[in-house]
Order: sequence, then structure tokens, then C-alpha cells
Amino acid sequence: MGWVIAALLLFVSPATAQQITIDRVEAMPALPSDYLVPDWKARARAFDALAFDTTRRGDGLPLAFTFAAPNGFEGFGLTTFAGERRGQTKEAISALPALVSASLVGQPRADWVGKAQAYFASQPAERVYLNSPGGRSGDDWWYDTMPNVFFYQLYDRYGASTGDFRSQFVAVANRWLTALDSLGGDVRPWARPFLGYRGFALSTMEPNRSGVIEPEAAGALAWIMWMAYDETGDDRYRVGAEWALQFLEEWDRNPSYELQLPYGALAAARANAELGARYDVEQLVRWSFEVGDLRKWGTFTDGDWNGYSAAGLVGSVNDFGGYAVAL
Repeated sequence: MGWVIAALLLFVSPATAQQITIDRVEAMPALPSDYLVPDWKARARAFDALAFDTTRRGDGLPLAFTFAAPNGFEGFGLTTFAGERRGQTKEAISALPALVSASLVGQPRADWVGKAQAYFASQPAERVYLNSPGGRSGDDWWYDTMPNVFFYQLYDRYGASTGDFRSQFVAVANRWLTALDSLGGDVRPWARPFLGYRGFALSTMEPNRSGVIEPEAAGALAWIMWMAYDETGDDRYRVGAEWALQFLEEWDRNPSYELQLPYGALAAARANAELGARYDVEQLVRWSFEVGDLRKWGTFTDGDWNGYSAAGLVGSVNDFGGYAVAL
């Protein structure tokens, strides 16, 4: 399938192909004074060796730990905030990407992969991956969608032979497709769903209308649907991807909240290249870099943080005076 390692590309005809200008990128210094290109592969391998070494001792160590999950699987967690005394945090958004990363740098963790299933909410009302073992969907879109994005990436690396991965893969696609249908997606007559909510509870098929809305969830859902279509060939999932992408296409302002929107840009590019669709990929890419109004989250263009340039990092430009996330 090869859909884990992917870049955001604009698919246009060879006669008109050209690099586009992203204003937010152009505003970054061409050569920061502290410019350094690390050996990212070596760094990823070093992190992997540290993260999965359960014999390590020290402040906040070991990082990885196992536990008995409510769904009957032996699970594992990867401490989210090392050294901050927050206890052993069990989060799919930390644990699953570490397994994906390990496989990408030639250090597959086959003995740990099955433990990822602890984050699959097996109760009939859910049937998707959630951030917390035994959790419920509905509070926040990205805590509910991103574990499934990471699970699909893990599935790509380890295949259907791992545990219940195959049945879980299909269950995830079916549940989110049902959600899109419940939110207004239809074929005859054609109608796209509305996703301008904070989250969506699969157990009740009701949106969460409180708090800051996260319309960019359409990006993650479009990607999940497209990957399900790519794997199974089931046109229902292609329709689901088109529903979510049309919602993004018709949203009239930057829907960026955190990290779901770039997945929508990638899904749109795939649809343009493989179906001949005409989604505005350029706009989605631009929005992915710009600071969104909903949460003031975006890409930093400058800043001297204790002697280090912050250009290119992504995070909040307001909270606590601004902070970025990198790892």
C-alpha cells in the first residue's frame, strides 16, 4: 500500500506542474543561524532503543510499560511526559506512533505490536481505536480520530496477520462511515455531512456541540476513509472520503485546529491523482501551515527561543506565550 511514508504533493498535469509558494514558509529565514541537519534515522533509532528498554532506570524511566486492558488484551503505554511525575500515562497517540516509527527505521517491534490492540474499544457502541483503554468517543475529535490514523499506519507496516488487526481495520472504517452518514452524508440525493462540532459520540451517534469546534476532523476522516477504500476496494469508503473532502472544500475559513488537516490535504491529492477529482489541495496545504482562528495553532516563522530558532515548528502561537511540539 505504501501510504505511511507520504509527502503532501499537488497532483497536476505535467504541462502545468510547478512548485507553489506557501506564504508561511516564505516568511521563514532561508538559513537560520543555528541551522543543523541531524541524522534523523540515527536519532529515531536511539529514541526507539531508549523508549522500549524496560530495564532503564532513572528520572522518568523506564518509558514503556505493560498493563491489562479492559478489552482483555495485554497493552502497553509509553509515558507521555517523562520526568514530570504524572504517572504511567496510557495514550494511543504516544504508543502507536512509536511502533510505526520503529518499523520505518528498520527496528520493528513485533513483540510489542499486538499490545496496541489494548486501545481498541471493543464494545459494540464504539468499535474504533480510542486514546485511552476502555474510553468512550465524543469529547474531542482529534483524540478519537488520530488513534485510528496511527492504527491504520501500523496495519500498513505489520499487515492483517497481527492479532485481530484485520477485523479491527474493517470495524474502524464501518463505524466512521456510519458516523459520516449520521451527520448528513447521503448518495441519493447527494449530500455531504456537517462536521463543525467539537467531537462525535459513536455510542449515541450524536455530535458534541460544546467547546471549540474542530472542522478539520474532516481531514482525518477523509484519510481514514480513503485508506479503507485503498485497502478493500469498497466504494462505500470512497464515498465517505468524498463526503468529508467536500465538507472541507465548502468550509469558507481555515479549519485548522491541530494536526488532522494535513491528512485531508493528502487524501484530496490522492483523489485528484487517482479519480481525476479537482479538490483545492493548494488551499488545504496553505491552511495547514497558517495560524487558524479556532485555536491560534500553526507553524512558527521566526522567534529566538534561548538561542534556538523556532521557525518551522508547529504549535500554539498564544498559549503560555507560545509553545511548539516536536518529537
